[in-house]
Parts: sequence; structure tokens; C-alpha cells
Amino acid sequence: MTHKECLLAACRGQLPDRIPWVPRLDLWYKAQVRAGTLPSPFAGMSLREITEAMGVDYHAVVPDFRDLRSPEDDVDRCLGIYRLRTMPLETHLRNVDREVRIEGDLTHITYHTPAGSVSCAFGYTEEMRDAGVSITWIAEHALKGPEDIPALIHIFSNLEVVRTYEQYQAWQEWVGDAGLAVGYASSGASPMHHILHDLMDPMALFLALYDYPDQLRALTEAMEPWFRAMHAALVESPAEVVFLGANYDETITYPPFFEEHILPWLAELAEAAHARGKLLLTHTDGENQLLLPLYRRAGFDIADSLCPAPMTKVTLAEAIEALPGVTIWGGIPSVALLEESMSEGDFRRLVDEAVALARGRSHLILGIADTTPAGAKWERIDYITEAAG
Repeated sequence: MTHKECLLAACRGQLPDRIPWVPRLDLWYKAQVRAGTLPSPFAGMSLREITEAMGVDYHAVVPDFRDLRSPEDDVDRCLGIYRLRTMPLETHLRNVDREVRIEGDLTHITYHTPAGSVSCAFGYTEEMRDAGVSITWIAEHALKGPEDIPALIHIFSNLEVVRTYEQYQAWQEWVGDAGLAVGYASSGASPMHHILHDLMDPMALFLALYDYPDQLRALTEAMEPWFRAMHAALVESPAEVVFLGANYDETITYPPFFEEHILPWLAELAEAAHARGKLLLTHTDGENQLLLPLYRRAGFDIADSLCPAPMTKVTLAEAIEALPGVTIWGGIPSVALLEESMSEGDFRRLVDEAVALARGRSHLILGIADTTPAGAKWERIDYITEAAG
């Protein structure tokens, strides 16, 4: 099997001819290149060349949010909107005036609409560059109180989803058989999750759900056509696997919140994807123990970056048992790659146990959850490669 065939087989419940092992190395690679510390055998090589030399699957799931064609690609980051060349769709603002001001590491945005104006800001610091981080941080949220909702309703009511299948397909062809080019749309899995993920400080949102729930509901209703347009664009795209929603945690997207605000939207997209012969992936990288029963009900196919103990309360074996028929992509916690966090003996035992669980099994793709940290010891990455081979 090619790398792509192996990954698709595992995701479809078929037995791959080897253990799929997809080390997400993008942040680690950027950090090493910036610091000049790439292992000597890989000096001057691209990440794609390194994974080919290792003989492992190329990670093409989470996009590189700094792979920008122009500043326009991430100028609406505070709205949770990206326009990247690897995406099968783009969202464009209509009937909105955007004012941009850059001060040092911060980009300040003011959106002017007939219903009022809202301001926000995001940043990208030297420390983030050193760590290889690609997602900018929100310094000022767009939704700070009920007074911002009319303008945001106007903005989200005037979004246009443009299908960019040709540019996605060019990237898909570039990935080729080296990996599985997943079609990413948004890190918000639903309108309310999108507000939590990008538009509002989480603590402020949970207070707002009590203080002005009707206004929040009006905003989520204004966002619904945008989400359904993204759904349609995803399921009709050339992607075999589509990606919506990221960053769940039982303390933030706690079970009642997930069940009410997220589960129905994932289930709706999963049904539409399955009708087109596609698989739905969502990014489950937090504390998942109390959410596992809801994940089964949501109907998605791939739990990406599922992080087990000791970083969370759930062991890999428990996650496998709790999610029959769902492909777990991950299983090796990122702290295991750090000498200061885990001894060599504990690291090897963890990896050997994960490999033993993965061998001869479908619905399990080994990966580092959430990603390989900048300080990861290369010898440990190499050990996983040898153990999984």
C-alpha cells in the first residue's frame, strides 16, 4: 500500500499492511530551521523530503496557517476566517469595510458595517516564531459585549463561501501518495462553538449565555447559512476526508454544551459526508474522558490528535474501547518526546504499548498529539519510527 492507501484503509475499517505512523512535525521543523538545529542528516531538506527519507506518512491534516499568499489570507483571523491555498473553500466578506492597522507584533482590525463597528486584534510574536507556532493569538476579541452583536450579525449574514477546488486539488496532487490531504474548513464546529473558539473570551461567553442569551442566539442564527454553505462545499469537494471543528475539552466544551451546541452540527455534516462517500475528521486534542460517549453519537469518523495519558485522564486502550468504529489519529502524547517530561524508560514503555495496540488493527493511526514540540528529542522520534516499522 502507498502511504495514502494505508491511511484510508485504516480510516475505513480495513486492515492496513503496516502501522500507519504520521508524525506531525511542522511546528518542530519550523523551530529547528529557525534555530539552525535540524539533525545533521536533514540539513537543508524540506519537511516533505525529511518524511520521505524517514519512510513515514506525510502529515497533511492541520494546515500551515502561516503559509500565506498575501496578508489577505489571515486578516480576518479574529473572525475565525482563513483563506489558505490548501483549503477547498474560502470565505469572503461582503458589504463590510475593513480598517487595518499594524503596530509591532499586533494587527488591529476595525470592521465598519451599517449596523455599527467592531474592533479586534491578533498577534504573532518572536517567541511564537521560535516555537514554530503557525496560529496567531487573539489579543482583542471581536465580541466583547452585547453592543457588538448587531455588527457581527451583519458581518456573518453577508459572508460568501467560494469553492476553491482547483487550488485544493493542486495541493492534493502535490501531497499525492505521501499522505492524506484532508480538506479543512474551520476550527469552529458549529456557530456557538465558533463564537467560543474565536469571537469571544471563553469566560465572557459563559457569562453571556446567562446575561444575554437571546442576542447570542440571534448571532448563531445569522451564522447558520455560512456553516451550511461550508458543509455543502466540503462534501462536494475532491477531498476524501473533510475537517471541521477543533479543540474540544470536557472543562470548556463541557458535555451539556457539546451536546446542545456542537453534536448536532457534527452529526449533520457526518451524514452529508457519508452520503457522498466521504469521511469526517474533527480535532479532539483536549481532555476527552467525559466527551467520549458524545463523540460516538456525533457520528464523525476520525478523532484527530486524540491525546492519551499521561497528558489526559484517558489511556489509549480506553479511548479505543470507548470509540468503536471511530479512527483514533494520535495516541502518543507530545510530552513523551521531551526528556524533561518523561524518562527514557517511561517513554519506551509508552511507545511499545501504543505500537502493540496498533499492530494488526484498523481505526488507529499513530501520531503525536497534538504536535511534536520544538524541544522534542530527535532520537525519540526515530525510536517511534523504528518501533512502528
